[in-house]
Amino acid sequence: MNVIVTTGATREPIDSVRFISNLSSGRTGAAICEALAARGWQVTQLHGIGSALASGVARHVEYSDHASLDAGLRGLLRDGDCDAVVHAAAVSDFSIADPAPAGKLESGREVVLRLRPTRKIIDCIRDYAGRRPLTLVGFKLTHDPDAARQARAARELLARSGAEYVVQNDVSTIGDDDRHRFVIHRRNSEDLQYCAGRRALADALAALLES
Repeated sequence: MNVIVTTGATREPIDSVRFISNLSSGRTGAAICEALAARGWQVTQLHGIGSALASGVARHVEYSDHASLDAGLRGLLRDGDCDAVVHAAAVSDFSIADPAPAGKLESGREVVLRLRPTRKIIDCIRDYAGRRPLTLVGFKLTHDPDAARQARAARELLARSGAEYVVQNDVSTIGDDDRHRFVIHRRNSEDLQYCAGRRALADALAALLES
């Protein structure tokens, strides 16, 4: 079985030395890669610059910004025989409207950056795969203390993207130990699966994909 796991964060360039990004380390995605590889899956880790790298996977493919992640995923799905995609990468919702990738902004003066929204890559994955059978797992990071609104956000992503599973976690529970709580939501089911820590999540997703 072949699976693509996207990990890490995009870097949207401001100029040749500056970018906007987020706090994702890629460790959760790397743990998922390793759990799947340990079960015999052929894993391609499509990872951001500086992302944690998984061991034991078939190959690593690097991306930088939203555009290169989008192009890399499209190419892998077009050219390969993929059975599942776990889209765990933290993709920027915005890019710089007028970047200067070949230059460097002059220091000592005020700079105003204009952001433009990026396309939701997860919404395109099934089209990139040519609508062939594919198990899709999405991730939803919320910033809301209300559990009902957290669940609603995950359900909206399930409905919009066509994913079989969406993993929801909240900014308030992000951590390096078992206090980092993940909730797995399933299409056409009200059942929730709670996982404490990235290793437990990785094992749970591997079991779901195997089934």
